Amino acid sequence: MWAIFALVAALSWATADLLSKICMNFKGHGEYETLYSRFLFSTPILLAVVAAHPPKHIDPAFWPVCGIIIAGDILASTFYIKALKISPISVVVPLMSFAPVFMLISSSIMLREPPSVLGATGVVMVTAGAYALHLDRKREGVLAPFKALFKEKGPLMVIAAAAIFSIDTALGKKAVHYSDPFFFSFTYCLLMCLGYTPLFLKDVNTQQRLKAFFKNGLFWLIGMLFAAGVLSFLLAIKMANIAYVSAVGKISMVIAVIYGRIFFGEGKLKQKLAGVSLMLIGIFLILTGGLR
Repeated sequence: MWAIFALVAALSWATADLLSKICMNFKGHGEYETLYSRFLFSTPILLAVVAAHPPKHIDPAFWPVCGIIIAGDILASTFYIKALKISPISVVVPLMSFAPVFMLISSSIMLREPPSVLGATGVVMVTAGAYALHLDRKREGVLAPFKALFKEKGPLMVIAAAAIFSIDTALGKKAVHYSDPFFFSFTYCLLMCLGYTPLFLKDVNTQQRLKAFFKNGLFWLIGMLFAAGVLSFLLAIKMANIAYVSAVGKISMVIAVIYGRIFFGEGKLKQKLAGVSLMLIGIFLILTGGLR
């Protein structure tokens, strides 16, 4: 069942990314404005979910853990955005693909959830496939992103972001157990919304743009999809190893390739076939031998 939730999260987030790209590249909206829509418009939806499924108990430990997660995710998201700004995307995205490997470590240490041999192998294969999927072969070769670690600040920021996200995901599983997936998803989006409010107001600096923001149907749809993704992801990590869920969630990269072909005419599908194949084999290993 957890794999279904992970796939729903992947589809929801990939579609939200598609709509975000449309808003930024074709509608002229800023990056922080678009990012903010995810948290703002997902909050009322998740509030309705919480009202329908109120938490039975909230452990006092939930609040400090939640605070650490929010601070970490804001820091990691800032690192990632800055890395995208100063470094080529062909360097940034492949390195971010290593998040599931970091989660193998964080789940083993923080949650005492060591993966099975087949499960760990599947995670590594998914990571390798995701890496290959977004690798620019016109650069210095398959090791170009790693070589960039010693030349540019951007790749270092990406590695830091991936590591922070892996720790926050482990803490997120603790937060789910301290409350429930419904309450934590709402609290997470609400606090992220508050955290990004200053950047949003800086991006949307006129009353006219503010009105246009709230009238934009695509932003509301992005929020709905993001809410579905967050809730599905939290339901999945409650049931399974976070590294497995993260790896299966990387199927969103395959969906993104399909979207790129359909909506933006992006090619090189044959070049990306090897990466897709590795990811699918890895997911198969996780679903068959990685389940305990």
